[in-house]
Amino acid sequence: MAIKRTADLETLLGYSFNEPELMERAVARKGAVNDAQATVKGPGLAVLGEAVICCAVVNHFYSQGMSQAQINEEREARVCRENYARIAEEIGLSKCLMPSRTPPADMLRGSALGERFEEIMGAIYLDDVNAGGTGIGACWEVLRRVNVI
Repeated sequence: MAIKRTADLETLLGYSFNEPELMERAVARKGAVNDAQATVKGPGLAVLGEAVICCAVVNHFYSQGMSQAQINEEREARVCRENYARIAEEIGLSKCLMPSRTPPADMLRGSALGERFEEIMGAIYLDDVNAGGTGIGACWEVLRRVNVI
């Protein structure tokens, strides 16, 4: 089942992971990861993901010649968990997440889904860097595909 979910997520995002374990850490719901993964996952992927999203958004609008005020306005509107949750709902991200030990009715919503999106973006960044890329380019492509930028 995890292989199908991995393929679904990669198709959804338009990104193929070189290190599937990074993606698995990002999408594993709390309660579904073992202690070693929980320690490695921590809040770091979400923090990294948020930073990468912010960098990509600012870079995108800066390169379009927007003023500082316009860039700040776009950043404030786009770089927030509420926006990530909305986008994740629109693209069907929750269908690709690993199940936890809780009933299926406990689907991720709102801020929790937004945080999962941040973790996935952090995982994409690390995966691309580990494969010799810059990380930001791969994230920019995914963010463009899901209409963040």
